Amino acid sequence: MCAKAGIMLWFNQIFPLLFIFTILSNLIISTNVLQNIPQKHIMLFTYIIGIIFGFPIGAKLTADFCSKGYIDKNHREILSALANHFSLPFIITYALSEQLNICSHYSIYLVSLYLPSAIGMIAMLSINKNRSLTQKIPAQGFKLNMQIVDAGIMKGFETLIKLCGYIVLFSIVSRIPQTIAQKADCSMPLSADIIGAFFETTNGIGIVCGLCIPRTLSIVLCIALLSFGGVSCMVQTKSIFRDTGFRLYRYILLKAAMSILSCLLCIILFRILI
Repeated sequence: MCAKAGIMLWFNQIFPLLFIFTILSNLIISTNVLQNIPQKHIMLFTYIIGIIFGFPIGAKLTADFCSKGYIDKNHREILSALANHFSLPFIITYALSEQLNICSHYSIYLVSLYLPSAIGMIAMLSINKNRSLTQKIPAQGFKLNMQIVDAGIMKGFETLIKLCGYIVLFSIVSRIPQTIAQKADCSMPLSADIIGAFFETTNGIGIVCGLCIPRTLSIVLCIALLSFGGVSCMVQTKSIFRDTGFRLYRYILLKAAMSILSCLLCIILFRILI
């Protein structure tokens, strides 16, 4: 059931939104149209696209732009942490509307989720405002042919099939703590459910919303899940940056800090405005 739920979630919510963009992003990178664009503009583009289209696009674009030399490799952990969000349609339609049954005041939750990373992005752009890449990439000119298009389509499928595999795998793993607690007749099954939810966020939100806990706590936990991303997102991000010297601990610390800030913002805004 966990595997089936993960596949259906990927097919209905994630694949339709991300497939076309993964192809387009691969074409943009392969055709060299960004080679004369300033680094700060490419970083801002990566952040905005990461928010709109969702994980793992932010990490994928960061990795691709770093490999092409458009973005300094020293920025990869910070930029991927800032740009790795779940998509706006996923958050509003699936997380807020379907799971939490929230039909209004979306701005409270969106501000809570995005403000910490937006502040971080502004700070990052300000620091790098007058900096340029130390290594200049020779101009190669625009190029587009069917081989590039075919490669873009195949890379799009590869990215999304891999994403599906991680969702299914960690959907199963997320149920293991709950199963162990039930078999051992554990006195703290709630803790096991919450721990399991942090393995895979898309299914973890459903787990949290099914718990017998106060509604406010459910909302805050879901905000924490959406901001942090879960173990599945960490593993996928590390996979995207494989063999590049990507420092996962920096990524985790940044995501944890933003998750805490998002929870605090949500509590404050909830008390003030509702």
